[in-house]
Amino acid sequence: MTTMYTVMPPEQLWSGMWTEAGDTKEIRMNGLLMQVRPVNDTEAVIVRLLDCPLEAYLDPANQPGSTVPLSGNAGLA
Repeated sequence: MTTMYTVMPPEQLWSGMWTEAGDTKEIRMNGLLMQVRPVNDTEAVIVRLLDCPLEAYLDPANQPGSTVPLSGNAGLA
């Protein structure tokens, strides 16, 4: 159990906790399988890495929140 000491009302603190955010896709890019959330027809934001070598986690280009191109990406999983 966790105790949180905050002045924020619980409604604001927990709002959106159990709602799913947008549709996600799985793509394979540069040998990495990642879950992304499209922001438009040509770009997506990385949500998380699903299957990759451990050193891929150290590359800032692969961190969650980074944008990757969707155009020309034939590796949709």
